[in-house]
Amino acid sequence: MWDHETVDVLGVRVSRVDASTLRRFITAAVTERRKLTVTFANPDYVRKASKDAALRDLMNGFDLNLADGWGVVLASKIFGRPVPGRMANDDLTDDLFGLPADEGWGVYLFGNAPGIAEAAAANLREWFPGLDVVGTEHGHCADATGEIPPADAERLVAQINEAKPAILHVGLGTPLQQRFVADHRDRLDVPVIITCGAYLEHLAERRDYYPPWVLKLRVGFLYRLAREPRRLWRRYTIELCSYILTVLTHRLRHGRQPA
Repeated sequence: MWDHETVDVLGVRVSRVDASTLRRFITAAVTERRKLTVTFANPDYVRKASKDAALRDLMNGFDLNLADGWGVVLASKIFGRPVPGRMANDDLTDDLFGLPADEGWGVYLFGNAPGIAEAAAANLREWFPGLDVVGTEHGHCADATGEIPPADAERLVAQINEAKPAILHVGLGTPLQQRFVADHRDRLDVPVIITCGAYLEHLAERRDYYPPWVLKLRVGFLYRLAREPRRLWRRYTIELCSYILTVLTHRLRHGRQPA
């Protein structure tokens, strides 16, 4: 339905689109009431998906898999089908909220700890005058098994549908957020559904989560590691090295992908 080129990064089909194409797709989805689901592929998710067929199929079931992180951008170059650039949530704030503010579309923020979505909504309304945040809900809804109980899922779907957003942001962490979208996409009366991980936490803090020098030097992972060393040290050391080694090994074994 959303025709575009992709690059295979360890089994995950990463979309080769830029911000202008994303805006065009979002506009078409909202105005034509066509479903568009968007998720993000970072090195951690790609590494896990390369070993987990269920996660891989889940991510590939989305209409768009955007390159979240320079590790995925680099891999696309190594495999011979480069993406236009990094397309993380933080890079797209003006597109994801400036566009609906200009067009009068409602957005719904679902995810992260209690109070985060509300704080993010307050900031977004200040940064984008006229933005209609039609609803917020925290993402602490999983039970001891790590899943959202059916009754809670029913309530959430009904609550979101009642608010009638044009765009829904879902920040539950991977793979829970992808499973929620996959399980309920046909019942959610929302044209555009976007997973966002911890993005709402960034928006609750400040608009430019990454300082300009961090983006210029492409060291966002080091910046996050310095902020949350206990939670992220393994991801950005051992697991990142494992990812890079896997990418290089795959390239040596399989060569470049057709242009």
